Amino acid sequence: MAMMDTPIQTTNLNDPKVAAIRGAEILQRISPDDYKKSDGVFNLHLEGDPSQIVASQNGFIWAAADVFDRQSGLIFSVDHIWLAVLAQLKSYIYQVFQPRQTQEIPSFLNEQLRDKKALVNSLCDMVLKKFGLEAAKLLLPRFSTTAESETGAAALILLGTNCQVQHHRKFNMPVAAYNRGAIIVAGGREDWYKLRRNFEDLRNLSTELGIAISHHLMFLDNLLRGEFWDAMLKADNLGRMSGWLFNFFDPRKLIQRGGFEFDVEMPSAVATIPIRVDFGQGPMDCTVVGGLLAHSRNESGIVNPATFRGNRHQPTIGWLIYRDKKPETSETEEEMVETEKEMMETDD
Repeated sequence: MAMMDTPIQTTNLNDPKVAAIRGAEILQRISPDDYKKSDGVFNLHLEGDPSQIVASQNGFIWAAADVFDRQSGLIFSVDHIWLAVLAQLKSYIYQVFQPRQTQEIPSFLNEQLRDKKALVNSLCDMVLKKFGLEAAKLLLPRFSTTAESETGAAALILLGTNCQVQHHRKFNMPVAAYNRGAIIVAGGREDWYKLRRNFEDLRNLSTELGIAISHHLMFLDNLLRGEFWDAMLKADNLGRMSGWLFNFFDPRKLIQRGGFEFDVEMPSAVATIPIRVDFGQGPMDCTVVGGLLAHSRNESGIVNPATFRGNRHQPTIGWLIYRDKKPETSETEEEMVETEKEMMETDD
């Protein structure tokens, strides 16, 4: 298996054969367990049409972390922050809202899934039924940068089973601030006011949420200060990491005994949901896997392969859908079938 940090080329995805191959590569990295269950990826959607991506279980954290030890720039939006916060606080959100238990498995015609709107609408309906109207409004906000992909990713993260976080890469020595690429924050002033209001609404729901959200409010206050980004990640002489990027981790894991591993303990912003798809011969069991599943490495100038100077990284939102493998018939069942055949032949 290729290293997690090796980019995957994502051009020509309009070709179904290319999309199936690239989808399988992405699936293998974001969820090895699902890769083993897959009988082939038939639907792949990546927002923004990036030319190459680095797959992970949290595209926001890894896009930001690349600025620490690589001379790359960064572009992110209010939606990326919200998705990362949903992933971080998912267990707290479930404790507070106590969502309804539902056994619904959405069904689609294959043709419907060619338009992402059908899948997104279905996922939003599931959030509404599970959490209720007021909670759904809070958990699925619409900013000026929000499109169907962002809403679909938020619903996937909220509803789905988290993919297991994988080891991604080791950090190198940090680069000096003057060697870092530009950091661009997308979104209007009203977006940040709305995000702040959402944070304040969440903070008032429970003590634990309040503690976690207070760090994010400080993040918004300091977001546009250059020196703030210098403090994103730091490493001491023993290689121990600190910095405000840890505000996007589960606070309970940061204080656990036995040490803390950055890339293994980060929240998974990629989740899975079962669906059924009719390809014309009746419904088949399939699985959607998606969320903040990568970050892009689109070039913005001359790129130095050693330092990534000239790259401008951005969290990548998207999902893929694969056919589930059919359950294998056990040896015992095979023996029973063979025995029945022999008995029928004997009777004849």
